[in-house]
Amino acid sequence: MKFDQHFMVNKELVKKITGYLDINDEDSVLEIGGGKGILTEELIKKTKNLTVIEIDTKLYLHLKNKFTDVDIINDNVLHFYKLEYDKIVGNLPYSIIEGLMRILVNSDFKLAVFTVPRDFMKENFLGLLMNIFFDIERLDVISRKAFNPMPKVTSEFIRIKLKKLDKKASFIKEIYLQSDKKLKNALINSFYNIYDLTKNQAKAKIPKLKFLSKKIYTLNFDEWKELIEHI
Repeated sequence: MKFDQHFMVNKELVKKITGYLDINDEDSVLEIGGGKGILTEELIKKTKNLTVIEIDTKLYLHLKNKFTDVDIINDNVLHFYKLEYDKIVGNLPYSIIEGLMRILVNSDFKLAVFTVPRDFMKENFLGLLMNIFFDIERLDVISRKAFNPMPKVTSEFIRIKLKKLDKKASFIKEIYLQSDKKLKNALINSFYNIYDLTKNQAKAKIPKLKFLSKKIYTLNFDEWKELIEHI
């Protein structure tokens, strides 16, 4: 299936989503994956400051014709470095969750509500890290029948808020965002930026780990867990 699309068709659940977002007139809202517009219809009742990102060109044209007063963008949300909106909402397939969470760590927003595969963060590095950076609240379990076509897994609503990070959490965030760097170099940069150490002092602080030469984006759950324990 193109872009792993499963469209929500249950209008009562759509109304629940907008309620969870607690939108006021002044909020800027981003909808990720407008699809056929069922959620967009509800969002425009709550705010006039709505942006929709839709990767599928046919659906983008459909949304553009249907919602002439809404800012519709034909792009992949993973192409963005950060998202500067008050509220963010979307129905997220597995294929974009990890990339989007990395963007959200680098973003400034008040609240996000997502439909995600249930237990997508269970016992993996994403769950380990996201609970450091965000307050994550599980809201509702959603039947597969609420979507067309029906997905293979059960979904759930989650609500996310940014945490106020202490120095250790800020240090971990600094490492995480250097995804294309080797861990050793990311650690040196992070000690320098977060703890104001010199490069030599930073090098002396590097823990003795077997995977220092691995790039950040290749670290697995056990390696992240060991790294965090040594920080």
